[in-house]
Amino acid sequence: MPNRKSLTAILILPTILAAGILFAQDMQAPVVNIDPQRHGNLATAQEYIVAAFQKIEAAQQANDSHLGGHAANAKNFLAQADAELRAAADFANANDPQPPPQQGPANASGNWTIYAANVDHPGGSTKTVRITQTGAQLGGHFKGPNQSGGIEGFVNGSHIEFSTKTRDVLTFRGEVEGDTMSGMYGVHGQHAPWHAVRSD
Repeated sequence: MPNRKSLTAILILPTILAAGILFAQDMQAPVVNIDPQRHGNLATAQEYIVAAFQKIEAAQQANDSHLGGHAANAKNFLAQADAELRAAADFANANDPQPPPQQGPANASGNWTIYAANVDHPGGSTKTVRITQTGAQLGGHFKGPNQSGGIEGFVNGSHIEFSTKTRDVLTFRGEVEGDTMSGMYGVHGQHAPWHAVRSD
């Protein structure tokens, strides 16, 4: 005859399973919605979560979802992590509602070598960009393995963002730290990490 603990476990288990199913049904893909000016590290972490979520979805499609439910579980945990990061940013904002004092734009001018992971398959590529800067506004020229063209963007504090004027538009977002910068870039709705080194 089952003891009281066994009966309790039997009664609770369906509730836990049902809650898990409901969470999976309600789960939405994570998005980057944290202000990088106020919480640069949290925003960058969120960008990595978005990229990981997209890679898992690509793996599910490539394997016709035959991954034993583990990929779906990983996406659930990423969605939870995204929600926790958003909650952390909201908590910090509520306890320190005043934004940090604005600092002048970082110096991003010069020639940079960009090392970027591929968004749709393993490996990466090297690209170059020549950035000209007037105040916070950026211009210049981008050259990649398969395309080249101008760029436009801006610097806000240490946060940098620029897009290429090319057939396939690449948008780079990240942080400038001296002669290096890094972050995430996007193309066709997919994202991957990048970092760059200034040569002059």
